[in-house]
Parts: sequence; structure tokens; C-alpha cells
Amino acid sequence: MHRNKFVLVTGDDFIWNRDDLVQFLIVNQGNPILVDTREEGMCLSAVGVYQLLEYFKFSDVIIRTNNPIEHHSLFTIEIVEPHKFFVVQNHEYSQYHHWNKNYVFGCLYNRPIWHRIGLAAEMQSKHNDISLINVRPDPRDINQRELFEIQKLFVNSPQSFKLFAQINHTWPRQIELIDSYTVGNTTNGHTDQLASFYPEFLIDIVAETFTTGTCFFSTEKTVRPMLLKKPMIVMGSRDSLEYLRQMGFKTFNDFWDEEYDGFAQENRYQRILDLIDKIAQQPIDALEDMYQRMQPILDHNYNLLISQSYKKTITKIL
Repeated sequence: MHRNKFVLVTGDDFIWNRDDLVQFLIVNQGNPILVDTREEGMCLSAVGVYQLLEYFKFSDVIIRTNNPIEHHSLFTIEIVEPHKFFVVQNHEYSQYHHWNKNYVFGCLYNRPIWHRIGLAAEMQSKHNDISLINVRPDPRDINQRELFEIQKLFVNSPQSFKLFAQINHTWPRQIELIDSYTVGNTTNGHTDQLASFYPEFLIDIVAETFTTGTCFFSTEKTVRPMLLKKPMIVMGSRDSLEYLRQMGFKTFNDFWDEEYDGFAQENRYQRILDLIDKIAQQPIDALEDMYQRMQPILDHNYNLLISQSYKKTITKIL
């Protein structure tokens, strides 16, 4: 059966090429269609795909996605490669599996979505001396400035917005000598790019791509600290840590409160900030002791990755 295909380009809760999608739907009414998410794993309801599709009638609709918990009662959902970033080839990172105690937190961010610029602003304003911060985007560049999700930051956290307004003139704050960030790169490629910085800090403050709606799409941002044997705090989609545990990975609820994982977006973000503030008050010796007690968890996650023996099937949390 011939079916016309549309390639969807989205953010966390919007469609970049929405006008093109609407035109495609108008032209293809009554026909079988395929909507391809480019192997991304956003929540299709959150970005508004279903709302648009339901305005029209098609003989058949297939949507290809990498969100393993995506479901729709009318449209066919094809899950392509939901755990593609958990596939790793190079395992030789042992030279980076230590902490030299220079920093407590690592914040390594590229695209300026709201929670990344908020976290970076908070860390620079409140915990600058104990944070290794890498912010690639340049707010002084008019083309890059359009990508900064400052309205969402203001809606979700006015306090972080205020801090961002005070310090963004100091960005970009890039610790890399060469900006080798490449869209579509593999987990190993992204890890190789930043691995040398991981001995500098203890806890990776992960800011995932998608945080809205019902989805689970952990990228190299989550997998990288596992490969480099560092604990992480994850601002991702709701219940991300629970889904990781379903896959067989261990998280860090024995060492700090991970209840933030189950809260709605703005509450999840604020609880993460509160957790960071609490950890920041601990002396280095206490953190070093905690790091040593974490070693069995770090080893477990690393070994699960390199053996590729994690569970591939997860159950949607209702």
C-alpha cells in the first residue's frame, strides 16, 4: 500500500513544522499516511499531533516513534528503536572513573531549552564554586537567541528566570576547546566529546530533551554518566527513574530523595533545585564517603550497559 510520509520536527511541547504538517494532512485526506518522528521519543499528545490528526479523516495512519510508552486507540503506533542511546560500542572509559574533588556538580548543556538555562543560571548564581558549567549557546547572537525558551522558564520558574536575566550576559560559558557537538551522534561519540571533564565533578545534573507529557526517551545525556560511573540527578520526563529501574538499572534513592521523579513538570524542576541545594551543603569528606558507598551501584549500571543485558520491555506507569 502506498502511503505518503511526513517527517515531524518537534520541540518538547510544540511542532516546529506545524504549518507543513497541516498542509500535508489537508492534501492527504482519505489516504493512508505515515508520520515519522525521526526516531525521537516525544509525547505525541503533548506536542499536538493527535489533536491535528483528529480534525481529518484518513484510511489509515501509522506513526513511527521511539517512545516505548506511546499509545493511541485509533492510530497505529510503531516503536522503532526506543533504547537506541543505550547501545554502546566503546567501553574503555576506566581512566575517567574517579573524582578529583574539584567540583560537586556537572552541568553540560547545549540547546537552550527552558530547564537547561534555568538549571545553569541557578548553578552559576548559587553554586558557582562547586559546579562545572558548560553552556554552548550564545544569547548575544540574534539567531541563537531565538532558541532560548525564556517564556517557558518564566512560566515554570520565575525565580530561575530572574537569575537567568542577571547572568546570561556571561554566556556562552564553554569549557570545551572544540565544539564538536553533532546532531545524530552516537552515545559513544557524545561521551568521547565530554569524558575528560567527568573526573572533575561528582554528580551529573542531567537535563533531558523531553520533559512534558507521557514519554520515556533517555538519550546519551542519561547514559553518559553510567558509562563514566557517576551518579546523576535527572530532569527528564515524569517517572524516568522508575522506567530506568524497570530496565534493571539502579538509581540513587538510598543516598538522596528521588521523589522528584514522580511530580509534574514545574514541581519536578523545583524539587530538583531543592535537592541540589541540600547536597551542596554537605562537606567534601561526606560526599567522598557517599561516592565510595555508591560504587556497587555505579559498577552495576556500567556492567549492565556494556553487557547489553538490560530489559528492553517496560510497563507504562498509570
